[in-house]
Amino acid sequence: MKTLHQFTPRTLVIVWLVLMGLTIGTMIAGKVTDATSLGMIWMGVLMVVTGFKATLILNYYLDLKAATGGWGKGFVSLVSSILIIVFVIYAGFAMATG
Repeated sequence: MKTLHQFTPRTLVIVWLVLMGLTIGTMIAGKVTDATSLGMIWMGVLMVVTGFKATLILNYYLDLKAATGGWGKGFVSLVSSILIIVFVIYAGFAMATG
């Protein structure tokens, strides 16, 4: 049986700072100040950054890094599946509207 990680406040602050940097990355990739379509490349970048942020939150703040029975991998797989589905739907709409 795994024990819970005891992350130091310093580690959690560093992870939080990384998350804030990645939030700026999602704002850039999502072109929040531009009303035009993202395009496939920027949407792909947005999905990757979002997936990385979700993984950090799951591992450090929900401590799924220490979870047993595949819970951590299960949640990461679920988040990845959702991001892939969103990307495929976006790609379908982008191709349909051409």
